[in-house]
Amino acid sequence: MIRISRRICSATLLTLLCITALTTHASEHGLTEHGQPALEGFSPVSYHEKGHPEMGLKKHRSIHKGNVYWFTSAEQKKTFDAAPGEYAPTFPRSCPYNLAKGRVETVDPTNFKIVDGQLLLFHRSPDQDGLQRWEESVVKDRITEKELLRRAKSNFIDLKF
Repeated sequence: MIRISRRICSATLLTLLCITALTTHASEHGLTEHGQPALEGFSPVSYHEKGHPEMGLKKHRSIHKGNVYWFTSAEQKKTFDAAPGEYAPTFPRSCPYNLAKGRVETVDPTNFKIVDGQLLLFHRSPDQDGLQRWEESVVKDRITEKELLRRAKSNFIDLKF
C-alpha cells in the first residue's frame, strides 16, 4: 500500500511540475494564459511599412518563435509569413537598452526604433525611457547602436538561462 501511495505522489508531483513548466514556457513565448498576443496586438509589419504601430486583428494572426502576432489585414499576414525574421521584433518582451546594461525590463510597444532593419521595442515608465537612454548612450558615451545591440543580444542569451 505504501508503494502505491509513493507512486501516486510521484505521478502527481511530476504532473504538477509539467503543468508549471508548460505554463511558464507558454507565457515566456507569447502564449500567455490570457491569450494575449506579443506587442499587445500591434502588427509588426506596420512598424516597418507605416513607420508606426497599428493595432492588428485577431483573425489575422501568425506564430513565430512561440510568439503570437496580429496583423491589420490578410496581406500583412502574408507579408510576415513570407519573411517573419524581417518583421518580428528582435526582443519581443525585453528592452534592448536595459538588456545592454544587463537588466530585464518589459517593453512599451509604442516606444520603438528600427536599427539595421531590426525592430526594437523599449521600456517606458515614469522613471525611465529606454529609447531615450539608448539614444543618449550613443551621443554621450559614444557607443554605436550596433555595439549596444551586440551587448543586448549577448546579455539576452545570458539572462535567458
